[in-house]
Amino acid sequence: MLEVLLAEPFPQTPADMLQLEQRLSVAAAQTADQMVLVQLTRAHEAEAFVRQAIAQARAQSPVPLIHKGFRMTSVLLLGGTRIVIETPYLREDRRGRRGRRRRIRGPHGAGCYPVLEALGIADRVSPATRSEIALHVVQAASYREAAAMLARRGLACDVSRLVRISTATAETSSHLREAALAAALRLPVAPTGPLAGKRVRVSLDGGRVRTRRRHRGRKTAKGRHGFSTPWREPRLLVIDFLDTQGQPDRLRLPLYDVLLGDAEAVWALLIGYLRLLGAAYAEVVEFIADGAEWMWHRVERLSRLAEIPAAKLVEVLDFYHASQYLSETLATCRALPKAQRQALYKRLRHALRHQADGVEVGLEALRALATTHRSKAIPRALGSVETHAHRMRYVTLETRQLPIGSGQVESAVRRVVNLRFKAPGSFWMETTVSGLMHLRAAFKAGRWNEIMIGVITDTFQVPSFEPVDNTGPQPSVAIQERETSQTFVASRKKAA
Repeated sequence: MLEVLLAEPFPQTPADMLQLEQRLSVAAAQTADQMVLVQLTRAHEAEAFVRQAIAQARAQSPVPLIHKGFRMTSVLLLGGTRIVIETPYLREDRRGRRGRRRRIRGPHGAGCYPVLEALGIADRVSPATRSEIALHVVQAASYREAAAMLARRGLACDVSRLVRISTATAETSSHLREAALAAALRLPVAPTGPLAGKRVRVSLDGGRVRTRRRHRGRKTAKGRHGFSTPWREPRLLVIDFLDTQGQPDRLRLPLYDVLLGDAEAVWALLIGYLRLLGAAYAEVVEFIADGAEWMWHRVERLSRLAEIPAAKLVEVLDFYHASQYLSETLATCRALPKAQRQALYKRLRHALRHQADGVEVGLEALRALATTHRSKAIPRALGSVETHAHRMRYVTLETRQLPIGSGQVESAVRRVVNLRFKAPGSFWMETTVSGLMHLRAAFKAGRWNEIMIGVITDTFQVPSFEPVDNTGPQPSVAIQERETSQTFVASRKKAA
């Protein structure tokens, strides 16, 4: 196909050039698919590799397997080519069993293709195809948009197949994560974890998605089951590094993860990550969040369950949420003129931010207002400030070069949850949206390859915080010279 395109007349208009480039890109991808087919054929011709794959499949299976010979199956490759290949097939050994044979597939299917699985091929797609499909699903605004974007690059895939592959990928990654973090809760904290000796910031916040719950019972007049669309709160956690100036370390990737569960499940997720990554041996661990009570009621578990020493754990109430709460409280003081309320708010906010005794100044002002006002807002604000007083020492935090705002998790909630899963008219099944948010969080954190390697190898990849080279790999001098000599086009003047 590439030779045919090269034999065509050269493009003479911008539209011709655009079409030629697109056709060449698709043809090159299909040529690459033929090369992949050759490599798959070689893998099946290697008897030692086939025997090893079959032995590995039998060792990992919870039930005995019997070799049923070779079967034909299809595999979708990255260039859009669907190849048909003959490969060994193993199935559960039912010999000697009594009773009727099962006529339906089990939760893991009726059998397996060990050679294909040894190469990371599952659900009839290659590893790179799986990665590209799942990536487009979590990037695009809808399933149909993801299918259209894949079709533009020559990878045609219907919506139902997109959903099946992406949800299976998300389910596998979520199960690997849960197993790894559950083990971290039982094992001792490693002193050589990625967070050891580092300045760490931990944040939690919640978003909103609309779920779909089908009603049981009779169908409607249109033959459908009724359903409700309750709002749920996905909770997102962010773990990142701080430099000596209290700024995020841009050379190291942050860790994002999301869970659509209750507060207890989210805290189990957070504590599992902190134990797995060795936060107990960090230089300092700052936990910063807004004023949501579901977080602060459980924050003491960080010291107890994650084994973080109290001297290293710094709890911070986000300054901007604290300021907003103070403004809303003073707005209830109708006995004061508006200009006077605004002046008082500015004075208290400045004291809170720049004075070591800013909390005491705020408490004194609120107590003075509470004596002349009947509203419950002032006493409630007094109790809140007294509860969070040790988390609002912003001058001390500035001295220690620690941030006082939780903008990083607010931004992560918007980019991970809101921009993809909170569209008007979008209703999600809870298991589906939880898994897809987990994948999108990994993508937004720059950890897509970690997730996909874990899925295709069926192993959990411990998040790495090694410095990342943002400039990308530079080609060697020899490669640069070779590429220059091959792609250089002299101008007419120099050629003359």
